[in-house]
Amino acid sequence: MKSKKDKAKKSAPKQERSLALRYLVFIILAVLPIPAAYCVFYIFAGQPPVPEMDLKTWWGPYPISQKPDVSIRPFKIEFSDVIVNDLRERLLHRRPFAPPLEDAGFTYGFNSDFLKRMLDFWQNKYDFKQREQFLNQYRQFLTNIQGLDIHYVHVKPKPDAELKSVAVPLLLLHGWPGSVREFYEMIPKLTTPRAQHDFVFELFIPSLPGFGFSQGASRAGLGPAEIAVVLHNLMQRLGVTKYYIQGGDAGHAIGSHMATLFPENVLGFHTNFPVLTFNPYAHFYNFLGQFWPSLIVEPELQSRMYPWDEKTKYLIEESGYMHIQATKPDTIGTALTDSPAGLAAYILEKFSTWTDPTFRKAGDGHLLSKFSLTSLLDNVMIYWTSNSITTSMRLYAETFSKKQQSLRLDEVPTVVPTWGIKFKHELIFQPDQFLRLKYKNYLHSTVVEAGGHFAALEHPDILADDVFEAVEAFRHFHAKNKPEQKPKTIYDFTVKDINGNNVNLDKYKGYVLIIVNVASQCGYTDNHYKELNQLYDKYAEKGLRILAFPCNQFGNQEPGSLKDILTFAKNKGAKFDLFEKVEVNGENAHPLWKFLKEAQSGMLTNAIKWNFSKFIVDRNGVPVERFGPSTSPAALEPRLARYW
Repeated sequence: MKSKKDKAKKSAPKQERSLALRYLVFIILAVLPIPAAYCVFYIFAGQPPVPEMDLKTWWGPYPISQKPDVSIRPFKIEFSDVIVNDLRERLLHRRPFAPPLEDAGFTYGFNSDFLKRMLDFWQNKYDFKQREQFLNQYRQFLTNIQGLDIHYVHVKPKPDAELKSVAVPLLLLHGWPGSVREFYEMIPKLTTPRAQHDFVFELFIPSLPGFGFSQGASRAGLGPAEIAVVLHNLMQRLGVTKYYIQGGDAGHAIGSHMATLFPENVLGFHTNFPVLTFNPYAHFYNFLGQFWPSLIVEPELQSRMYPWDEKTKYLIEESGYMHIQATKPDTIGTALTDSPAGLAAYILEKFSTWTDPTFRKAGDGHLLSKFSLTSLLDNVMIYWTSNSITTSMRLYAETFSKKQQSLRLDEVPTVVPTWGIKFKHELIFQPDQFLRLKYKNYLHSTVVEAGGHFAALEHPDILADDVFEAVEAFRHFHAKNKPEQKPKTIYDFTVKDINGNNVNLDKYKGYVLIIVNVASQCGYTDNHYKELNQLYDKYAEKGLRILAFPCNQFGNQEPGSLKDILTFAKNKGAKFDLFEKVEVNGENAHPLWKFLKEAQSGMLTNAIKWNFSKFIVDRNGVPVERFGPSTSPAALEPRLARYW
């Protein structure tokens, strides 16, 4: 007979499988209605329009200044003696931590044994003055935008006499729990010219409102879309009207919104967090993909999305912080504001788990395999010194607010060219077909078999290289898709004279013109040549010029060569300017004549009806009147008098 102990051992796997099955069913029943409901709403609601944003909403304290300070003020980060001494006192007198569970690693959160080691380093070995100098190595400024003092780092490219690269502006946007510090290793890689590219970057790196040294809002409502407006206004303040954007995490959401709201200003959007967080179709397709993964994602990338239940479970485990910050940020903010140990543990636990989920098993979270304690604590110091942890976490509450969700910006199509880089251990993976639901000019995804959420700090080389490649593609995109500039005046045209020389018509700036198509064998020829000469003799001193274009499209009445036409005109004593033989109608019509006909339409059709159709062009190069062949040049005198 089998013992009770043996039966228990045999039944244990069955119980585990049963629990796992119930857990999966719970997830499916809990989650499935959400994307399904969104999709039904989306289908009936239709594609949302680009929302109209108030570009002047005041987020600072009242009263609103009638003469707001628009100056740009130099700024330096300061780790004052008061701040440093207070910090060291708090670290010295911290209470004992509960010991970690055996072999728990980081699975229960930041391991308290490793936390003690890190805090001792912060208290005794972190060189505050040296790190202050490190953070201030780049120029920094403050300027007030919509009532908030906004902090930003500005780095100009390094000159290179040989390469002569063009400087292009790049806006770098961090996320939570990051800061401008994330980009410091990447800055020299972006501002140093490269032989394979004819451009280099001028960097603008703001602290998001409520983060670091940028002021937080005084009232509710400053979500990602509103921050997009603030940063748009910042770039306008700095005189940068067209620029590229790179962002991840919250920086991705804000950069995406800027591309959607201000497509005339954003030349290209690069993201290391290419996801559609609030697009119902993307969520629904993601769910369906668990049954047919090959319909959703390439086989070699399926493990980044599926099994669906495992990925969902992981996201639920890793999003606990988000639920707190989206509902009660000020409560947790109070604890973190008062405790440097709590602040460091709360922030840096993310740098372990979000870099690689397997790091949770290690007692030190494998933090030091990717980062140095110094660089990690630089980021924490920015939060501690600026006392911004609470205001930074409020961004989550604003992101999930009804007001923000009603904008449906993840569903509004974006035409700005977009490029994504997908690191292996990023929290969320979405295939390109999802991303193209929104980004209509999604050009490329770079797939990296390493790295996690904090790409700028973990892999600055890879990210910088990819930004260069993306902007190269953006520049080619714009060159290829450059909209044809419609001419506004005749000065936008170049023609050939009767001798075959190029003539830019801007040589006639300030003159009143008659432009006419002529022919040597037309019934109108003798009278028109005579009266055109008379007009020229009478009004040349007032600024009249006559431009005559031979044309053989009407009755084959200008059949001769250019030499023949020139000889004929000389015999007629023509005093006006004579140009090459052209077509004035049809597909091969000269661009100048196409422009003249569009600017001054004819009776019934715009087509030129016969030889000696005449256009008057004012002193600004604008065609203002049109006359048919039957109107003699002499009859134009009273009309010309309007333009002297």
